[in-house]
Amino acid sequence: MKENKKQWILGYMSQHKDEPVDIVAESFVNAYVNKFNPKRVEWYPYGAPKVPELGRLLAELYKENKVGRYRHCCENWQDGYPKWFYIYYLAD
Repeated sequence: MKENKKQWILGYMSQHKDEPVDIVAESFVNAYVNKFNPKRVEWYPYGAPKVPELGRLLAELYKENKVGRYRHCCENWQDGYPKWFYIYYLAD
C-alpha cells in the first residue's frame, strides 16, 4: 500500500507540474485524503488539513532520489501550521 501511495504522489506531481506539492498545498493534500482516507487527519478551519503520513512519504521519496525539494518559509504563518516546510518537485 505504501508503494501505491508513493506512485500516486509521483503521478500527481507529473500531472500538476504548475502546482506546489507540499504538506500545506490544499489541493494536493485534499486529493490525497480523498484518495486514501488516511487514519490520522487533523482538520483546521482554514487551509489544508495536517496529514502526518503524507510528510513521511514525501521525505522517503526525497531520500530515494525520486523528488527534489527546497525549503520555504511562511510569511503569513498561522497557528497550527509550520513556520517553514519543504516544497517538492520531480527529480530530473
